[in-house]
Formats: sequence, structure tokens, C-alpha cells
Amino acid sequence: MVFKAFVADYLHPHKDAYAASLLEGIDLPVTRYLMVDESRTRLPFRFALTSYLTGEIATTFADHPRYMDIFRQIGTVARRLHEIRLPAFGDIPPGGGAAQHATNLVYMRGQVDGSFARFLEFGGDPVMTMKLREMVERDFDVVVPQSGPAVFAHSDLQPHNILAQERDGELMLSGVIDYGNMRAESAAMDLAKAIFCSEHDAPGSGPAILEGYGPLNHPEPARALTFYTLLHRLTMWSWLRKFGALPSADTPSDIIEALRATAAAA
Repeated sequence: MVFKAFVADYLHPHKDAYAASLLEGIDLPVTRYLMVDESRTRLPFRFALTSYLTGEIATTFADHPRYMDIFRQIGTVARRLHEIRLPAFGDIPPGGGAAQHATNLVYMRGQVDGSFARFLEFGGDPVMTMKLREMVERDFDVVVPQSGPAVFAHSDLQPHNILAQERDGELMLSGVIDYGNMRAESAAMDLAKAIFCSEHDAPGSGPAILEGYGPLNHPEPARALTFYTLLHRLTMWSWLRKFGALPSADTPSDIIEALRATAAAA
């Protein structure tokens, strides 16, 4: 067996290790955590020892004529991960300080309120915020109660967290990495995040992901994906503002333009 050690001093590798432990027995090319040490006694930093996954970051193959095949395989991986049911909604692992919620209704009410509060905090336009909030509230009772149980949501399943290899001219997904954002959420919410993040890097990849995923178990799948995508855009924009990637609320970005277009359509 080949091992890989990595330094994770800026992370908390115990979360990644816990997420990986939930994948035991799943036939997917995922990282296996063999040792995690956050004590800084053996080494002056936190570190983990993991299994080794072959391949390169999928974006390496962005110019490959079969690049969209990777996104179909991402959809298939998402479907497999969503077969893993979890007992409650919220952060992982349980007991780590963040609350967990018995129902998606309670969980998503907090997510909605928090997303809009942060959007306004970081300079989101109040008029646009009001229009978007009206859209979310209009669809909340249609989308959220029908979104299904809490499942393993990678919450960042996109080409930067996928390893791939070329074999006889074909592109094959060879690894799923980085569980730092993993949460217990609905399949619809996680699938929307995968499409949202992938489309940012590879416009047009959404249909390929949906093809690989297959039918979403929701009575109104398109409406559900639109609902959750709006919330992901709000959250991502606020995160980029918080960490300075968007220096001001007026800094152009595809995310804010999409939000403006959504508000205008409303």
C-alpha cells in the first residue's frame, strides 16, 4: 500500500478523517485517513497520514476533448454519496460545537436567515435582497419539506476536488478529495452546490452532472435546484467579500450578476 502524508496546520484534519470514515465500504476512489495527529508533539504542526490516490486535479484536463466525461462521473459520485444517510442535518462531526437539526425545515430556516443576514452585512443591495428573499420565501414550503433526508453532502464536489487520469484517450475519475466542507444536508442542496461550483469553472457542465446523477428524488427538481443555487450564490458572494477576494460590494463578479438577473426576473 502507498501512503501520503500532508501538512494541515491551517485545517482541522479530524473533520476530513471523520467524513472519510463514513465512506468505509463504499466502492469509490476516496481518501482513507490512516492517522491524524493534531497534538503538535510529534511534529510542530497538525498532520495526517492517508492512502495515496493516483491522478491529477481534473482541471488539468480542461482542454481535453472528453473533459465533460469527468462531470458525468462527478454526477455518478454525487449519487453514490447521497445514498449514505445521516441522522440529522448540519455540521459534521456531531458534537463539534455546531448545532445539528432533526429536520430540514429547521436547518434550512437557519440557513436562509443566515445567508441573507451575511449578504446584507457585506454590502448586498437591500432592494435586491428583498426581491430575492421574497423568491425564497415563496418557494420554501414547496421545496424544503420535499427535499428528503440528511445525506452525506460533500458540499464542494467540483473539478478542483476531483482527481482524474487519461486511459486510452478516455478520462477517468480516479479520486475524490477534500471533505473540509462536508455536511449533512439534502441531496438537492448538495447537487445544486456541485453544479454551481462546476459551472463556475466549466460553463455547460451542469447538464453533464445531471446526466451522470440521474433523476433527483424531488417532485419539482428544477425548482429545488434553483432554490438551493440562489442560497449558494448568496453564501459564496459573502464568503468572497469576507476574505477580500471581492474588495468591495461593487466589485464585478459572475455571482453578483447572476443574483441581479434572478432578482430582475422576479
